[in-house]
Amino acid sequence: MSQISDKKIIEWINNKNYSMLAFLEDCWLSSENEWYLGFYYFMQDFKQENKQDTFSAIVSRFDGKSAAYCYLGNTAEKMFDSHHISASFFRKSIELDEENSDAHWGLYYTSRDMVSCLKSLKLDYENGHFNKLTNNINNIYPNPNAMLGLSREDWLLIKKILLDVRVCCSQNMLISAHFYLSEFDEGIVLIDAIDKVNVEIVRPYFDQGLISKDELLSKLYDWQVSNFLDGDHKSIYQECVKEFKKGNPNPTRAVLIERAFRAEAFQDVITNYDEAPLDDVLLLHNLDSRLYYLLAQSYLNQKPNKKVLDYVSEKTASLEGKSSALNQAYNFKQKIEKLEKLFAEGSNFDIEVDFMDIYQEAVKILDNPDLFKHFLYEQLDTELKSLKAKWKNSHHSRQLTEMKGKLSSGDMDNDDFLRLYNLGIECSEYDYVIDSVTEFHNDNPPTMSSYNCIGVCYERKEDHSNAFVHYKLALSLMRSSKDYSHVIIGNYISSAERLPNIDIPQDEFDELRDLYNANLVNQFKWHTFTAGRWNRLFKYSPFNINAIDSLTNQYFYLASKEQLNDPIELPTLNKVGSAHLIDSNYRICSFSNNNDSMLMWSHYAQEHQGIMVEYWFGGEIPDGIGVEKVSYTDEFKRNKEKDSYAFNQYVLTKNKEWSYEDEVRLFSNRSEKVSFEIFDYPNNDRSKINARVCSITLGYKFPDHKKQLIANIVTLINSSRKNHEPQVTLSEAYISDDNRFALKYRNIDIL
Repeated sequence: MSQISDKKIIEWINNKNYSMLAFLEDCWLSSENEWYLGFYYFMQDFKQENKQDTFSAIVSRFDGKSAAYCYLGNTAEKMFDSHHISASFFRKSIELDEENSDAHWGLYYTSRDMVSCLKSLKLDYENGHFNKLTNNINNIYPNPNAMLGLSREDWLLIKKILLDVRVCCSQNMLISAHFYLSEFDEGIVLIDAIDKVNVEIVRPYFDQGLISKDELLSKLYDWQVSNFLDGDHKSIYQECVKEFKKGNPNPTRAVLIERAFRAEAFQDVITNYDEAPLDDVLLLHNLDSRLYYLLAQSYLNQKPNKKVLDYVSEKTASLEGKSSALNQAYNFKQKIEKLEKLFAEGSNFDIEVDFMDIYQEAVKILDNPDLFKHFLYEQLDTELKSLKAKWKNSHHSRQLTEMKGKLSSGDMDNDDFLRLYNLGIECSEYDYVIDSVTEFHNDNPPTMSSYNCIGVCYERKEDHSNAFVHYKLALSLMRSSKDYSHVIIGNYISSAERLPNIDIPQDEFDELRDLYNANLVNQFKWHTFTAGRWNRLFKYSPFNINAIDSLTNQYFYLASKEQLNDPIELPTLNKVGSAHLIDSNYRICSFSNNNDSMLMWSHYAQEHQGIMVEYWFGGEIPDGIGVEKVSYTDEFKRNKEKDSYAFNQYVLTKNKEWSYEDEVRLFSNRSEKVSFEIFDYPNNDRSKINARVCSITLGYKFPDHKKQLIANIVTLINSSRKNHEPQVTLSEAYISDDNRFALKYRNIDIL
């Protein structure tokens, strides 16, 4: 049995492979392995067997219950990843014997309890256990917060122990003792004498200005330098170079290359890689170093090393995590380089960069979850935004030149003038726009859009007083024409907030806020891509009194935040709520483009006992009701962009986990119900949605005793349909004999 390793026995116990552990039944009392007793105890615990005899044997072997519990704590620490199990046994041991130094040390080791640490050291010192003291002191973790909790008497005891010639241990703790006893000179002398010191030991001296940054860095291990410098990548790289030149195993060349890249020392990345000896095994198998190498070449506009590129290409399919992110970053850089080349050629400014395939491919790469979590994401995102901005500026500059030519020829209408002014704003020609619009007003009546243009120009020039004057004029024309614009309302209110002498009365703010939300919602109307073919959407739901009521009385119910199943739906955002323009009282009604989702049948249709209703939409939606597809994105990206596009983030975005729903939603901050009917022009009711029920599908587990009721409802709906209007059909989900892993649908007769 001695040939079976402790590691293998622990693995069998944790995996409950009891047949492999039969030998313990015969030898658990044996002293050939000190851990057999403990292993057998925890095996019995897993098997829920009576452990009393085993525990009695442990007590007998270790001369008492306290020592027995301490032994079990040590066994648990050896067996389990989680420290809480062993900590419980050590506490039990201490309850029985406060003088058990081993139990106190075990509790410190598993829970970082400094009281137990100090108690253990004191007991061992008083009992002359100097070898154990030496070992334990060398394993004390320097936790600054815990050390602050020690008293002066505690530190005097620690110092006494450390200075005793019978205790041979590291000087790290003595450096801390000197600091907390205000014996700074003695501490500094020790720091100077020691080659390497733990960062948490020496940091207090630096924080008090007792040693310089260079002195501190010279004392740190390589892995601690980056933690201390935290974000100062140039300094981290410089320190890494110093250590690397000493020829020690750490840092490795792979680490050096990564830190050179983070410090944006791209030529050093290439040099360090190219100069690597052929027998550098760690670098030979390091894919990340090759990717940093390729990225560095990209940043330096160098042609990629074909050998390295081919090697990476062969491994692409197996990449994950950090390597996947670096590979995505390299692919992104290739897209950016192509776009930069097109920009330099200047031959593609007739179209906006957003509509170019290569730009859309770059955007898609940035949506990769691995890349989004990587340190390169922010930089790459900034590069793309910068390129888009300058492309957009060139695109608008070309259009502005064309519009100015059109103005010179006198071939302009009101829409052309508005287009000209907007282009002028996009190209930052604010004075030109202000002068041109003012001149336009000499011969033409001002509009809310023309006043708004001047307001925007003054705002961009940071002349907020004149901006407010013109936004107020635009708002006045908006009110008189009842042509409400959330843009003008937003500009007016945000401009007022910048001026200390302007205070919009609360009743006016509330009125404008209502108008703002109403107009904002009205921007989201039915469009070509709202639904799939034939303008059909699907709604999964339980078959209950609410479903029956909405079907028979033809309305859609919009649920509040509290009624939704996703706890982060309609999330709390900084720019949403009663103090902001965007209302927080939005309600939604959800539909899906997916009519074949096992998950939605389970989640929303009462575990297949409910129904799926198919609706046709004509596209006519009443004012105050919006409709739009939901966007899905990574949770980390949502959090990073939570203050951008606040309305869409609040109402129309969900985490990627929900993308299977392919959701389209109706939303409103005014209504909890909206009726629908088939419009019969010219006798149509604009307060309703033009829609109709096309079909109702029963879930796979739909109760038989309810089928007649649903059939009666379908008959009732069909009885009100005109001859030219399609009848509602009834179908059911089933599992076919030819595929037991999917649902199929079949029509059923309406009795």
